Amino acid sequence: MEHDLDFWLGSWTCTWDGGHGTNRVSRELGDRVIVERFRALAPEPFAGMSVSVFDAEAGWRQTWVDENGSYWHFVGETGDGTFTFATREPVDVEHMYKRMVFSDLEDDRFHWRWESSVDGAVWTERWAIDYRRAGGSASD
Repeated sequence: MEHDLDFWLGSWTCTWDGGHGTNRVSRELGDRVIVERFRALAPEPFAGMSVSVFDAEAGWRQTWVDENGSYWHFVGETGDGTFTFATREPVDVEHMYKRMVFSDLEDDRFHWRWESSVDGAVWTERWAIDYRRAGGSASD
């Protein structure tokens, strides 16, 4: 369980409909914390970061912050070849549930989706990103 996110470690190029960016994900603080540094380069610059930790009793937790002042708290889980971080209650001005789904996991690529839901059961895709390893190994 504590290695569920190892697929995500490394440097990535990210592409989506109309844009591209980079993401660097590393283990820090005694390899106990996974730190993400995301940067959108186009169409408009944008930066954010997350910290994710695994607790044997509580499971995966993630906090996301960005240059827009956003703050999100997610709970993570693995299932059916995917990894998902989701809010446990409705959030933001839309009062919707939010989640990130990592799927099609391979050594050098995966697919990521940002989704929302009014009820936590039926999900609508809001943003999809294709990740490709930028170089080096997963431990970079």
